[in-house]
Amino acid sequence: MQRRKTRKGYWWWSWLLIFFAAGGTIGGYFVGEKMWEKTPKDYVSTAVLKVDISPPYVDPQVRSQMVDVGLLNDEELEVLRNLKSIPSLSLIGENFNAWQRWGVDQADGIDRLRRSISFELGKDKNLVIRATQHDPMEAQEFAQIVVERTTAGLSEIAEIRSQEGLKSVDQELSATEQLADDAKAEFVGALKVLGVTVDPKLGMDLEIYAESDQNVLTTKIAWERATRNFLDRQAELRPMTRHWERKVTPAIVIQAADMPTGISGPLKEPFQTQGAVVGVTLGLFLGLLAMLMCWKLFS
Repeated sequence: MQRRKTRKGYWWWSWLLIFFAAGGTIGGYFVGEKMWEKTPKDYVSTAVLKVDISPPYVDPQVRSQMVDVGLLNDEELEVLRNLKSIPSLSLIGENFNAWQRWGVDQADGIDRLRRSISFELGKDKNLVIRATQHDPMEAQEFAQIVVERTTAGLSEIAEIRSQEGLKSVDQELSATEQLADDAKAEFVGALKVLGVTVDPKLGMDLEIYAESDQNVLTTKIAWERATRNFLDRQAELRPMTRHWERKVTPAIVIQAADMPTGISGPLKEPFQTQGAVVGVTLGLFLGLLAMLMCWKLFS
């Protein structure tokens, strides 16, 4: 009889468990909300540039067989990497006075800048720039500086790419051109032996000298062949040359950096959920403890 009464008394105190669990959940929910209110908020300013990025050179015959799947090409990916390179971010940080504002050294500042800036290049060649700060006015100022640096950086990258492309064309031609120059030098030398001083050009009538000397004939044939090979190769590479000689259109701002009107993060709900979970866990523990103590004292 006493055993049944004790069991009933134990379960009667279980309302304490429910009370503490509910209280912990509600309290934790509001504590999480207060923590969210004290957490620095992120504000994102957005700007859009119309950009012109020269794609990698592709032979016209090959290009006609290619299918556009809407992915960024290697040149565009490389440009985006350059925009977030350490030299580029360093210039942005210096213009924004980031190291002093944030109270960090340059290395930590570069990491923060990299997290605070995003570039997204669409198929329409619109470059979307998003710059994040904890204050809406600073976010807009920051975005404006990023836009200015990006515009200048794109022009610099385009110039470097053009020079590298033209250099590759010269390297492609150099070996063939050297063979033509060497063959010409041998031909001119053979002519000098006959006492003839002339700067030979294709189409010049030099047969009279070739007929009179076998060495002149041999070097003339070699020179003509090497020169035609060089001119043919030069013609083959002319589309590539025009590709890299093309002047890239400077970036155009089609949407200036805006003033953020709302926060982008962190969201309130995760703080509230985390607070409620911690609260209900603590409430269950305290409820079980109170339930056990009351059962022992009053049952």
